[in-house]
Amino acid sequence: MKSLQWQEFAKYINGSFTKHHFWHSAKVDTIYKNHRIIFDNYTVYKTVSSTTVTQTYTRVITPLSFKQEFYFEIYRKSIFSSIAKLFGMQDIETGHHEFDKDFIIKSNNGFKVKQLLNSPEVRKSIESIQNIHLSISDNEGIWGDKLPEGQAELSFYCEKEIHDFEKLKEIQILFHTILDQFQNMEIINN
Repeated sequence: MKSLQWQEFAKYINGSFTKHHFWHSAKVDTIYKNHRIIFDNYTVYKTVSSTTVTQTYTRVITPLSFKQEFYFEIYRKSIFSSIAKLFGMQDIETGHHEFDKDFIIKSNNGFKVKQLLNSPEVRKSIESIQNIHLSISDNEGIWGDKLPEGQAELSFYCEKEIHDFEKLKEIQILFHTILDQFQNMEIINN
């Protein structure tokens, strides 16, 4: 999105806007129960031969500190994920048939990710977002350097720019719902 659109989105969700500078895109920050949620776009540049191709992602990130190491990745199944599964890629089943039918779930802790996804609100929020790739990772901004020991990020990305404020608001609600569930599970430091 252009800076003006991010400014408008910041007003829409009562957030704060930071304008683009150098290599950093414009972004919107909000605070939810002492947790910072950051919305921005991230562009990847790839050069093949003499041609440079760009891909812009919509990204939402919340820095977290977990009491124990906990990582997961959740995304919708596709023809490619079905093929990967045939070649040994494992995913966790939650016991919620419709959800398991539609999503790939990977984690270093099956119990905790099932506990998270046992919340109907969390599942409903995830299901409401069409192009979802949700994870907890120890890389800064999804594709960046390793974060310091004990730090992680709840991250969402989509392989396109999202311009619809309602869709961005759905992602914000998803993050609120997950953060609430993490607090209920007592797995994050406040």
